[in-house]
Amino acid sequence: MKIATGRVVKGAVVTRTRFPEGARVRIVQEDERSPIDLDPDVEAGMLKGLEEFENGEGRPASRLRAKLRRHSK
Repeated sequence: MKIATGRVVKGAVVTRTRFPEGARVRIVQEDERSPIDLDPDVEAGMLKGLEEFENGEGRPASRLRAKLRRHSK
């Protein structure tokens, strides 16, 4: 799975990310409103994580899933 950001320009989604021809993609419109109420410290941590991900400092989803499995036991 690949995550990309982009903008709509003249009715078309424009992104710098390259996808292979024929790739299936899902587009979700961002909403500036927070969908849930978060503690300010939690929200700041999440925003920092998103920024790190956008800067290429993300971690593989498999590591996140493994960590979630360990904590759910």
